[in-house]
Amino acid sequence: MNKLNKYIFKNFFNSFFTIFFVLGIIISLVFIVYISNVTSNFQISFAELLKMYFLTLPQIIFISISISFFISSVNIYSSLSETQELIAIFALGIKPLKILKPIIVLSLIFTFINLFTLFISIPYSKMAFINFKSEKKQEARFNFQSSKLSQQIGEWSFFANGAKNKKEFKNVYLFNKTKNELILAKNADIKIKKHILYFTLYNGRIYDLNKTFIINYKIAQLHNIIPLISISIFNFKNYLNYNKKMIKKYFPFALIPFAFLFFIPVFSFFHPRLQNNKSLIYSIILLSIYLTLAFLNKNLIVSIIIPFIFFIIGVFIYKWKVKF
Repeated sequence: MNKLNKYIFKNFFNSFFTIFFVLGIIISLVFIVYISNVTSNFQISFAELLKMYFLTLPQIIFISISISFFISSVNIYSSLSETQELIAIFALGIKPLKILKPIIVLSLIFTFINLFTLFISIPYSKMAFINFKSEKKQEARFNFQSSKLSQQIGEWSFFANGAKNKKEFKNVYLFNKTKNELILAKNADIKIKKHILYFTLYNGRIYDLNKTFIINYKIAQLHNIIPLISISIFNFKNYLNYNKKMIKKYFPFALIPFAFLFFIPVFSFFHPRLQNNKSLIYSIILLSIYLTLAFLNKNLIVSIIIPFIFFIIGVFIYKWKVKF
């Protein structure tokens, strides 16, 4: 690796990690607000909040990488243009494409990472997020408090004299007004095993007040199967159909390093005495147009075509504008 490539790589990563860190924080805040809205109907602990946040990390990293790559690349070459280093490099007979070579390599690497994240990491993390949310929703149905009236499990009214914690209760009473049945238990607990929620009653009695008979029991159990999503990439057709909406939304994001490759020199190669540095303004405008088209689009095929159209436009403008 020659000194020029080393210099470009060093400056790129210095800029990239700074922008990536700032963007990551901003996008993380957006997702934390989203998680708080999703969990507004049930309680979660701080550890569970962290778990849900980590399940959104692939999306946060995915979005941050794409934008950070483009802005960092433009920033490097525009800095070289402003200090007239780029003019000196061209004066030595070095061609623009050779100067762009490090960024072309990085563009391919980041595009591959993005596509892997889009087709593997995000779908599986979203699946885990949805399944965890389903578990917490089911668990919330049994989120009882001791010594509190008017708590319901379906048709059953629930009351407990005491509780060790949110999942273990003492002296439990269940009454079904419709069937006129009463269940007593010395202890009860709530557990989730293999995605099945168990509400277990210990050492009690069941009273049928209509027929006036009593059943003694040591263990009585109610269980509820938690509906979960389980789709494998090895069943690619179903996998693609289930994730089609998400792929349509994020595919243009995945190809930003590829689609904007030739816009980098268009925005950042300039003569500082003849032109002002407007590379950041142009970059923001281009990103706004690109992402607006991506989010307004409702068709998967169009989502795939959009990055290639921008790539072709970038090539034409590059050949027309870059005169070095």
